[in-house]
Amino acid sequence: MEIQNLIHYTVWDWLMFFYIYSFIGWVWESGYASVGQKRFVNRGFLHGPIIPIYGFGAIGILICTMGVRENTALIFIFGMIGATALEYATGWTMEKIFHVKYWDYSNFKYNLNGYICLPASIAWGFFSVILVKVINVPIQDLVLQVKNVFTELAVLILTAATAVDVHSSVGEALDLKEMLEKLSESKEYIKRMQKRMEVVSAVRLEDYKERRAKQAKLLISQKEKFERNLAMFREIRTKQLNELLEKANSMRENTLFGNDEFRQITDGIYKQFTEMAGRRDKDFRRIAKHLKRNPTAASEKYSEALERIKELME
Repeated sequence: MEIQNLIHYTVWDWLMFFYIYSFIGWVWESGYASVGQKRFVNRGFLHGPIIPIYGFGAIGILICTMGVRENTALIFIFGMIGATALEYATGWTMEKIFHVKYWDYSNFKYNLNGYICLPASIAWGFFSVILVKVINVPIQDLVLQVKNVFTELAVLILTAATAVDVHSSVGEALDLKEMLEKLSESKEYIKRMQKRMEVVSAVRLEDYKERRAKQAKLLISQKEKFERNLAMFREIRTKQLNELLEKANSMRENTLFGNDEFRQITDGIYKQFTEMAGRRDKDFRRIAKHLKRNPTAASEKYSEALERIKELME
């Protein structure tokens, strides 16, 4: 593999490398998860069999190590730094956009904000050496042997399919973000109203986790468990809102609330009823599928709402 070949890759060659390594990354992630769970698991942000960060990582490593391919130590260092920087930037950007961490190294020693950690960076360094010295050699030969017209056609088809997949997956991620926001707002609203009314009477709600544990003992399918958990979740939210409405009416009758204050509270409660009714079961199922493909997703801003959705999936 001559350095001149690296420099004279065409744009089409680079794009083909990107798709090849994105696919290899998907095989690795999904294969590892499938072996661990003893069933097929489709991993990654997208629906299709590619994980783009692996493609971008491989391209970044090849570019960073162009001038040092004869020095294994420098390949390790340059590749580790480049891949780690990409991983941090990608993780930070995705959390800022979607308010969800799609990978989280917080439980590892020597991590930085959960986006990167020392063990992963070292692994990137070893991968860089293997990529440059072993993996890319036959892949480069294969790509360069294919006629340009076939490479360009394949890249165009893959790019079109990926664009459709990205549009769909980003839509799911934005739906998840919106759902987390609404669930968090709804929960915060209920908590505020409960504190406001506890001077009149204490509100005692049936413990949701206890009911879910009892339901888990039943021999039902995963789909039935999800539907039952979702129905239970709606039942509890409805009960909470009904209790708030009853207490508001009671306080109004005892002249503890004025007309304007009473109207403000009841309008807020009915708004929560409307928003809850608008969250369809199929919306929860769609988001659940997205989370199944990204089981390590975490959200610092909406952690409680995200955990509630994950509980529905258990």
